[in-house]
Amino acid sequence: MLTKLALQNIREKKFRTFLASLSIAIGTASLIVFLGLSSGIKSATFEEIEKKSPLTQITVRPKTDDTGVVAFLTRSEEGKLSQESINEISKINGVKKIHPEIQFNNFASLEVSLLGMSLVTDTMVFGVPEEFIQGDLQSPEIWRKSEEPYPALIPRKILDLYNLTVATPQNLPLMSEESLLGKELILYPNYSTFFPISNDRSKKVKLEVVGFSDKVNLIGVTLSDEIVLELNKKYTDNESGKFLELFVETQDALSTPAIANQIEAMGYNTAYYQKNLKDVEAKFAYLRSSLGIISLIILLTAAIAIISTFLATVAERTKEIGLFRALGATKSHIKRLILIEAGIVGLIGSTIGVILGLLGSKIIDSIGLNQLSQTTFRPDTLFVISPKLIVLTMIFGTLLSVLSAYLPATKAANISPIKALKRL
Repeated sequence: MLTKLALQNIREKKFRTFLASLSIAIGTASLIVFLGLSSGIKSATFEEIEKKSPLTQITVRPKTDDTGVVAFLTRSEEGKLSQESINEISKINGVKKIHPEIQFNNFASLEVSLLGMSLVTDTMVFGVPEEFIQGDLQSPEIWRKSEEPYPALIPRKILDLYNLTVATPQNLPLMSEESLLGKELILYPNYSTFFPISNDRSKKVKLEVVGFSDKVNLIGVTLSDEIVLELNKKYTDNESGKFLELFVETQDALSTPAIANQIEAMGYNTAYYQKNLKDVEAKFAYLRSSLGIISLIILLTAAIAIISTFLATVAERTKEIGLFRALGATKSHIKRLILIEAGIVGLIGSTIGVILGLLGSKIIDSIGLNQLSQTTFRPDTLFVISPKLIVLTMIFGTLLSVLSAYLPATKAANISPIKALKRL
């Protein structure tokens, strides 16, 4: 009976019902979009991190706070890892394999011809073993080539930096991995545009782009470790057996943090997925909280709109409510009638809000993925909207509407039937 009366009242006050439902719909739609976007970006980011840093991989570096970054990246022997470091770490229980990264021990520059222009820029040259990057190669045989042009890997992020910060702002053609595969590069092993002590461009080494990787060092090109050793012998007076960093492969993911702790106890810095995950999770917790607060503010505005709507409704229906009381309706009946109306309005608004949120997320997802189409960060979707989120959002929107109507319902229940009927 009360439900029928509530539906009848809603039909009679269509405009106010629409406004109240719309306020709930906007709030729930924002909740769906913000929380779905937060979850989607988090999921895509974690997948990206795992690609670059597998669960069973630890990157080991010397402590540059003691030696200095310049010493770490230049020809200085200070701040480098050694074979003793490898031997020491390999004794840790659970270490499966260690892949060292070596460095060309001289200042060098790279010349590349793009878009009809020739560009020369300083670069660093790194060397890694084949087994470390074989997943980034179309064919393992490519990496074993021992004559010029030597096979070279390029960091994928370089493409992103060019496409997003150079090509797009200046309306230049975008570049893809496919367009650069097979591209020939010229390495000047004794030339630098920054350091005048190395200004000999007479010596050249030809390189060929054979792949792109998320694992390799961002600040230079990566070759086979054997080739880098040969280049050191040929062009430098420093054939050091030192390493920039080590990539430690563990037996299983569960043992990775414990092994990393032992490596840190030896005096080295480490980076690994689980460690990176904690930092990223903290940032996403902040993002999720921020977006949640924005949604709550919108929902609070919706609650105020619900209160105003039902206070106005109660004021208009004072005589009607007084008549109900005179006919035997109790305060509880009147309160339940108002709350049922609010619940129906909240359910309608939440349903509309979920639909709007899903449609909005599809539109934003399409636009966002289109913007990312020329980058290496290409998730399947930027949104993760689970059935659980949809159900909880609808329940939350409905409950918010009911709670917001509690004060008007209480006011309606306390209307004196005698005073109300005197107005007839």
